[in-house]
Amino acid sequence: MLEVGFLLTPLFIIFLYISLKFIWGEEGKDERGIHISNISYKRSFPIFLIGWLIIELFHKYIQPLSLEIYRDSLWVVILVTCIIQGSVIVYYKRKV
Repeated sequence: MLEVGFLLTPLFIIFLYISLKFIWGEEGKDERGIHISNISYKRSFPIFLIGWLIIELFHKYIQPLSLEIYRDSLWVVILVTCIIQGSVIVYYKRKV
């Protein structure tokens, strides 16, 4: 699981930069930017909840996870959530 985290980290950094630049910049403060931000939150937040639910159900019913694997799995879910949020912002900036 740690290897997946290492592979996702560069994408996470790129899309985190894109998200923060958009949200804190002038483009994210107008009506169109707020609309795009809200769409990105709506698309990315369920990813976190579903991922956490899958990890928790796997931990309870299939096989107990060690704290290290549980922590690494949650870290991957957080990385994927931020990557999805940044990619949604990039997509809707070009579309809307």
